[in-house]
Amino acid sequence: KSVYFAHCTSEMIFITHLLTEQPEKLAGPLLADTYVTLLKGRNAWYGQMLAKGELSPDMGDSIKGKG
Repeated sequence: KSVYFAHCTSEMIFITHLLTEQPEKLAGPLLADTYVTLLKGRNAWYGQMLAKGELSPDMGDSIKGKG
């Protein structure tokens, strides 16, 4: 499982660097929640806010109103 996790993490970082203008700002829980939303279909609140453009990496890791 740890090898699988390492490969997944590497791919997440690679995809983020390809798709994001400032990938260094996307890290920690925000990055993890973004991938959970995109890949697993969970955490609908984040998905909705990302789609509307109401979330940004500058908001930090703790976002008020997450529900």
